[in-house]
Amino acid sequence: MNSDGKLDIVSGAYWYENPGAQGGEWKRHQYRMVETIREFVSDCGEWAVDVNHDGAMDLVTVGWQSDGLWWYENPKKLGAVWQKHLIAHTIDTEGGWMADINGDGKPDLALAHYGRTGVIWVDFAGSEPVVHKLGGHDEDGHGVGIADIDGDGKNDVITPFGWFKNIDANNDKWEWHGDWKLGETGFPIVGFDVNNDGRMDLIYGRGHSYGLYWLEQKADHTWEKHTIDESFSQIHVLKLVDIDGDGQMELLAGKRYRGHEGNDPGSYDPLVIYYYKIDRTKGTFHRVPISIAGTAAAGTQFITEDLDGDGDLDIAVAGKTGVHLIENLKVNNVPREQREKETLMDKNWPFPGEGTELPAKKK
Repeated sequence: MNSDGKLDIVSGAYWYENPGAQGGEWKRHQYRMVETIREFVSDCGEWAVDVNHDGAMDLVTVGWQSDGLWWYENPKKLGAVWQKHLIAHTIDTEGGWMADINGDGKPDLALAHYGRTGVIWVDFAGSEPVVHKLGGHDEDGHGVGIADIDGDGKNDVITPFGWFKNIDANNDKWEWHGDWKLGETGFPIVGFDVNNDGRMDLIYGRGHSYGLYWLEQKADHTWEKHTIDESFSQIHVLKLVDIDGDGQMELLAGKRYRGHEGNDPGSYDPLVIYYYKIDRTKGTFHRVPISIAGTAAAGTQFITEDLDGDGDLDIAVAGKTGVHLIENLKVNNVPREQREKETLMDKNWPFPGEGTELPAKKK
């Protein structure tokens, strides 16, 4: 955000300035306005995309209770307001996922809707974003994914009710397969060959109930459901990533806080974030705790980057319990004195401070 070579954290209306490898305060700066409706910040996902191809990363974002997929233009000037531009009208937008849909080597964004109005996907490769629509009420739902289901070399689009076979994405040619009913899933519905049999399987969590599952694609292309973990609820986000640096992909999952304003099953259960080691010889998952009964909730995105520059992957999450950085201590270069301050052992350590703010609106 400030071109100092260190990755910052962006969430809602704010960005948090990376203090660097020696630790310190992540100073908060406001750079845009974001609508708040009751207890919801109208921001169900943020994706860094150079929308106008000027060499500076812009921000693409969407909210659930307000209309529109928007992009915020990077002014390339620290402290300046980022201008807001509409990409597409979209409501009840629960979340999305980025991956290459049309095979041009560049990531596209697919969005799903709780109101089931039809999946949309956006191609950012050209001079202007191009918006495509897939299906309608019967195909759309709470959850979306992108993966090559049938092994033909083209990425397909996955929903809680089936999948769209990619015939010619650029020309809106798809073939619908209503192969399953998964319920309200999270983001994404993950495509991954869990048991290493050469066929794409699915991994999904229940966004508004208990349960984490994988769906096995059998040789006859039927699907068999397997339970991974049913001990926590509201799994709105998953991510496959090599979080422990062993060269194998692990599955990140965690509990969201107060889905449906506290009316979901398990809304007030202890917050958890786990990763799962996947044994692909057996198709089994082994759970490893990251945060248990803490204040960090898994909202609608996992950010996994080396945020402290020490060579291992850290995790950033945001939700109704705040913005959290979960530092991977596989490599730990922060001095002991600084670490004690950051764990609030030193009462003189300040709470997160205020940085630059947006200029006041003229009346």
